[in-house]
Amino acid sequence: MEMNAQPLVSIITPVYNGAEYLDELIQSVLRQDYPNIEHLIIDDGSQDDGATVSVLKKYPHLRWWSRENFGQYATMNEGLDAARGNIICFVSADDIVATSAVSLVFEFLESHPNHDGVFGITSFIDKNGEPLPNLLPFRHAPMFFIPYFAHVSHCSLYIKRQSLLHHQLDFDPSLKFVGDYEWMIRINKSKLKIGIFDNILSKVRLHDSQISHIFDKESSLEAKLVLKKHKVNKFYHFILWGGYLLIARIKKIITLYKNSGIKEVISRIKKYYLGK
Repeated sequence: MEMNAQPLVSIITPVYNGAEYLDELIQSVLRQDYPNIEHLIIDDGSQDDGATVSVLKKYPHLRWWSRENFGQYATMNEGLDAARGNIICFVSADDIVATSAVSLVFEFLESHPNHDGVFGITSFIDKNGEPLPNLLPFRHAPMFFIPYFAHVSHCSLYIKRQSLLHHQLDFDPSLKFVGDYEWMIRINKSKLKIGIFDNILSKVRLHDSQISHIFDKESSLEAKLVLKKHKVNKFYHFILWGGYLLIARIKKIITLYKNSGIKEVISRIKKYYLGK
């Protein structure tokens, strides 16, 4: 297929004080073998003495701008409104787009023209970019299970922009921590046809300065309010989410035991229950 026949794909990135990892993300998009990508980055009022803007200025191919701080989900809405692509994906400034991810998405959607989007696998890396053995359970569960498993990362979810606009599926800017989770619940409720495939589309970086890590309790409380708002069955959520957490923790303990031995397992468990 000729290059000009391939639809434009928009990678949308909100960033706030994100200079530390932003270069890696931009480079991962530049390395894609799909020829028709726009990378749209909105600097949400960073307060880092110009460090984030300095990174952005290095790359003339980017569409980017800075303005005052409006918050993550308001910024993602702004990106959705401004995107020119037929297909969009939201990727955080500290994450990475996996090798050939965009080509794989294009091939899937070209061969499944009745689909509105597709999601793939998310792998995890540490602050230095090294792989982490976080193999989450139920990664291939259909979108229907998103309220119970939260198994889809927005950086591994590609959707046709027109489908989002038609169903008015923007983000709720009143949310601070779980707006992407709530957004995907509404995507499921809107009956968009979202495919699944067994390819790694993104790498999510886990580090101590993440908002979800710093505000873990606040995030959990906000998630409960979202579940109540969308009338998610409490019994099913208790059973399915409980099973999800149990399997995830068992996998983590097994991996820790294989890598570090029983003493480290006992030490980690003690720290967890003592809240250290």
